Amino acid sequence: MQGFVHSIETMGLVDGPGTRTIFFLQGCPLRCAYCHNPDTQKKAGGRVMTPAEVVEFVGRYRPYYGQEGGVTFSGGEPLLQGKFLYECLKLLKGEGYNTCVDSSGFGDSRYYSRILPLVDTLILDVKAFNSRSFQELTAIDGFAEYLSFIAKLHERGFRGQIWVRHVMVPGFTDSEEAMAEFVRILRPIRAKVDRIEILPYHTSGVKKYRELGIPYRLEGVEPMDKERAKELEIYANKLFAEDLRQEREEQAAERQEKLKRIRDREVVSRAEKAEMFQTLRKLPLLSDVPPEDVEDVLSEVILANIKAGEVIFKTGDPPDYMYLIYQGQMKIFVNTMDGEEQIFYIYRDGDFVGGLNLLVQTPYRYIGQALTDCKVVVIPKAVFNRYFYNSPVVLRGVLTKSFERIRWAEELIQRLVTSNASMKTAGLLLKLVKRIGVKTDEGIRLELSMSREELGNYSGLRRETITRKLGEFRELGYIELVGNRVIIIKDLEALESYAL
Repeated sequence: MQGFVHSIETMGLVDGPGTRTIFFLQGCPLRCAYCHNPDTQKKAGGRVMTPAEVVEFVGRYRPYYGQEGGVTFSGGEPLLQGKFLYECLKLLKGEGYNTCVDSSGFGDSRYYSRILPLVDTLILDVKAFNSRSFQELTAIDGFAEYLSFIAKLHERGFRGQIWVRHVMVPGFTDSEEAMAEFVRILRPIRAKVDRIEILPYHTSGVKKYRELGIPYRLEGVEPMDKERAKELEIYANKLFAEDLRQEREEQAAERQEKLKRIRDREVVSRAEKAEMFQTLRKLPLLSDVPPEDVEDVLSEVILANIKAGEVIFKTGDPPDYMYLIYQGQMKIFVNTMDGEEQIFYIYRDGDFVGGLNLLVQTPYRYIGQALTDCKVVVIPKAVFNRYFYNSPVVLRGVLTKSFERIRWAEELIQRLVTSNASMKTAGLLLKLVKRIGVKTDEGIRLELSMSREELGNYSGLRRETITRKLGEFRELGYIELVGNRVIIIKDLEALESYAL
């Protein structure tokens, strides 16, 4: 098994997280009008290497990678050499290397489902945002194929983060309207997008075309103004953050409607209700209800039949009810910031949830969903306060302490399982705003007592990553950094869009 390598860059700092060794592979089917390395377009040529030789070469530089760095495959188009790329990634992941692939989504599709699960960071090159511009800039009619590649990333096993890059060419994509199109095509993958970069078009590769005798299709097009490109990059990131916010608001509205349907569901008959209550009285929670109060409790609690898959309560619900499972199974989970579902508990007959919320009046911070058809006792806050709140102090103490420990574990798990560094960093900053934020004329000032490494540990990120993300947020205008110990929040709304 051999591959064709155009060139190798050691100690690369921009093509993926941290310090990296970058292998530029031969071959690209796109023939982009602004390609500054036309000599990489032919698949054959360059240096012939085996996957084992790639791993051996990488090993010389491993001490420089740190915790965040690793190996990047760029091009050309690395997916074109699908088998070679797969074999390299398989060996590298076996040795514990962080991997990155810089791709435009055109290659040997037979290997996509093998390659993508082995990629930690995908640098996704977005050439254009509609079919016409795509064909003009690449000389192929491949925009639909590109959109299909984006849409199927998760299906093909990709679980990493995505850096999106776009080369902005004057007259093609240098407008706010184009940025809106840009953000729209990212919607299928927005939960995985960690950063959006605009690279200004330049003419440094024109000389190569003349030397190779190849016509240059953008002859006469002036280089993209760097300041204007940065303005549009900030604008695109702002639109992207607003898109995230809108998506979450739509999901919240949908969950609220589902919850309303559950609460309006027909309850069981009074005879069945009395039978259920007699069974539930054996539980410690209900055993303290005086016999003379049983009728009152029966008349006020809600006993609902919940179908499998229905949401019983959701994140943000006010502490108006406690839920006790009479029959069936319920899962307690959160949707993490990168769109994944993290299950905390599976509750069964006799289990209850919401005691702490009623005791200390805090909204629900997780979702309860029926795994099977369930019969659920919904205890209103007024009933809880009247009949259960004054139960033995020990019961309240055990409940409070138990739920405090669970809550702490939930928050820790949520931070650690969220893979998107932008969202983790935004979430961390918002936590700090609540804890230590001071409003000033400049913005919300955070006086830190933690080092960058400690910030990374607190948010589930490495020191290099948290430093990089803070720098990116500064460039986007979200924050201002004053030395190593002061952060000024300039755009709280943008951060909230990432972390809501």
